[in-house]
Amino acid sequence: MLSDAVDAFLESVSERAFDEPLLAILRARGFERVHLVHGQREFGKDAIGQRDGVQWAWQSKAGDIGHGEWRTLTGQLDELRLTNLGHGAFDTSLPRHPVLITTGRLVGNAPDLFRDYNERARAKGEPELDLWDRDILVGFLAGNTDALLRGSMDGQLLATLGSIDALEANMQSLELFSRRWITWELDRLLGLGVIEAALLCDRLTDKGQIDLACHLALCLVRGAWAAGAGDALAAPVAEAAIQLFDVYASRLWDECGDDLLDPDFVATSAHSAWVSYPVRCSRIAELVGLRSLWLRSDDPELSSEMASWLSQFVEAQPGAAHPISDQYAVSLIPAVLTLAGDDPNVARRFLKAATVWLCDSYERDRLGLASFSATPLEEIERLLGSSLESVELERRQDSWIATVLLDLTAILGFDDLYADIYNDVQAVRIYPRALRLKEGPDEFDRAGMGNRLDPNVDFSPSLEDRPVAPHHADASGQGLCTQGRAWDLLAISSALRDRHFFCALTATAN
Repeated sequence: MLSDAVDAFLESVSERAFDEPLLAILRARGFERVHLVHGQREFGKDAIGQRDGVQWAWQSKAGDIGHGEWRTLTGQLDELRLTNLGHGAFDTSLPRHPVLITTGRLVGNAPDLFRDYNERARAKGEPELDLWDRDILVGFLAGNTDALLRGSMDGQLLATLGSIDALEANMQSLELFSRRWITWELDRLLGLGVIEAALLCDRLTDKGQIDLACHLALCLVRGAWAAGAGDALAAPVAEAAIQLFDVYASRLWDECGDDLLDPDFVATSAHSAWVSYPVRCSRIAELVGLRSLWLRSDDPELSSEMASWLSQFVEAQPGAAHPISDQYAVSLIPAVLTLAGDDPNVARRFLKAATVWLCDSYERDRLGLASFSATPLEEIERLLGSSLESVELERRQDSWIATVLLDLTAILGFDDLYADIYNDVQAVRIYPRALRLKEGPDEFDRAGMGNRLDPNVDFSPSLEDRPVAPHHADASGQGLCTQGRAWDLLAISSALRDRHFFCALTATAN
């Protein structure tokens, strides 16, 4: 899986964004006196280093190299192999090993031109040119995980690795770690950031936590747009992050077999506890829904297959409609949008079941469901605590889940169901809440100072009034929606788990 993720990274990385990963590769492979020398005085050498008494020099290029690119490149390759000019650490007395690196491959006539180039060099007694293409680079990056991590190791990364190995990582801790990416330059994020995320995702997968690997990739989508302040320049980083998500979401999909469609799954599964069962169902529905929505344009056949399976899954597993706290309100969004595209009647039943669950949780003898920021202990105590004397929590009346249910029903145009949900929420005195986002960088920042909480959203009793709620007219997320990146906003919501973008729901549903 790591090889697939690294391959996706190499597909999108720019030439200069690959500089830091290249240095990490060289150090991991035992090279010494390594220097990055790209610039006006490089003389064909982007990097130099020594190993076993040999002076190495590398020229790095991004993407595939065809006939035309090769002819343009030969002057630099001659300088790489033959000149003694460049960095002061370049030892001209040592045997020389020149290497052309490409994050792509030689294509078209380029392999024949490469072979002919070396035959002529051999005939003249000159140093021959070595080639490290994408296939070789994938092996280098995926095969030296620990060494590469040591190249960019710090306290945060060490702590996160430790928590993963100890099976203590969760969605909150990974999102907290991912905030570091917000402060990185886009080139660094597209380079070391993507590799760092891929390596951590691989470690999570090794520990059997594929859903958390998917979550970390979604956090990288958030990191891309936050670091780029929503500018289109962040798109290459976001694309690499999405490819990373797809790698691990496809692994999760491989495990979505007929056993998960068995109504007795709750009784037979090791995950059948009262709390872990609905959590697992919510996460499966969320991630399968997200991937299905992503594949709508690229692979509509697979997207439809996943949507059909999800319809069967939510019908067989009632836990999918039982979010145990506001942290799982966001799980409903991709699930419902996917269901609506496959079978609107299933989407209706799912929304109705989630509403019954929510209102039952806020009856007079219940404590209400926990907020998105609650600890797992509080989630459990609110879920089970009304019957336990040891639990001393005040009854909670606000709910983000209520807002999401009303928003989804409004977007899908389920008029009668919307009115029923509105009345049911009012009957048990639930206050729908929503985070009103300030357009700009705060949209993607958990600590955005311009964001504010609406503790009791003023929904209209029917869909005849427009907008149905004040936040429906907000401009938050419009920048990415205009770029055709509504899915990215769904990904950001899943990463942060405290907000949703109404414009993204509308764009996806239409």
